[in-house]
Amino acid sequence: MKVGILTYHRAHNYGAVLQCFALQELLKQYGCDIEIIDYRQPFIEKLYSFNKLDWIKKNLLHPRNLLAYRKLLKQQQQSSSIFNNFRDSFLNSSNKVIDTQIPTYDLYIVGSDQMWSINCVGNAIDNVYFGNFHRPKSSKLIGFSVSSNASSINHIGDSLINYINNFDNISFRECEITRLVNQKFKKEFITTLDPTLCLDENRWDNIIDQSWNKKKPYIVVYHVKLRFAKIAHDLMMKQAHILASRNNWDIIDLSSGNYSVTDFVSAIKYSQGVVTSSFHATVFAVIFSRPILSVKLHDGNDGRYVDLLKSLNMTSSLVDLDFDPYFPNDCNFKNVHEKLYELKQPSINYLVDYLK
Repeated sequence: MKVGILTYHRAHNYGAVLQCFALQELLKQYGCDIEIIDYRQPFIEKLYSFNKLDWIKKNLLHPRNLLAYRKLLKQQQQSSSIFNNFRDSFLNSSNKVIDTQIPTYDLYIVGSDQMWSINCVGNAIDNVYFGNFHRPKSSKLIGFSVSSNASSINHIGDSLINYINNFDNISFRECEITRLVNQKFKKEFITTLDPTLCLDENRWDNIIDQSWNKKKPYIVVYHVKLRFAKIAHDLMMKQAHILASRNNWDIIDLSSGNYSVTDFVSAIKYSQGVVTSSFHATVFAVIFSRPILSVKLHDGNDGRYVDLLKSLNMTSSLVDLDFDPYFPNDCNFKNVHEKLYELKQPSINYLVDYLK
């Protein structure tokens, strides 16, 4: 079976490319011919571009700002290099698609990631991600662990039922969104896990850099920059330094954006523990049985890792910004992985049903 995956694989974001890789690898286990549909979504492409002429025009009246140009350009080039290298090395992509002329597949999968969060594409609806594109009548189209938020669902309104009808089936990543859609349209959609949680630990070995296992013991800190940016990061680092100094550990701050995608996963795998405000950093700490302090910022974006850790009976890993600098000592990762195995089976079964 030939399968095409539509997702935010072009985003310069660790979670975005890793969930894409995970879904690709998961499907390969079932003998599928997988391609990541290289759809160049206009808003996302512009978001990660750095147009020299446009920038100079906007800042022409502020000469001091022009001094920052070289630094910004260097950061952009570094970020592009990090994520392009991963995509080129580990994702099996189709030829470039710049409009709705999507290639032909037996099965199309939209997801995971925030495919129906309209703020991710400039507060607009991208028809491709909502299934409005030409495909063979014999093909199937499903959504897998499609993520959104309440404001996006409410903004789309009654038109959502038309988009849902484009799909043979759809599952959502957040329980809240599943409940909201089911209540709104009297449907019975299910909640499925992020693909990173569906892939067994040993399947991540292909992207692990073993050199991280030779470093002096360290803890990882990873803060999503857009969330209370500097204040939250500084507070997390303050407590992390206390924790590290008590144990003579170093600190690897992945928040800098200077680390490759493989470094992101490898650093977590071989760490003494993880301090984070990120869903996917929490996910990989769980996968690799690392002690976790997942920091709640109470900004409306904590729900994914709060729900995950609650479902795995790991609530002691959920802390606020003023957390005590100790890793919880009551976590039994054998029980955690047994519970995770139970949780991921319905997600895998959902996919396998469409691979027959």
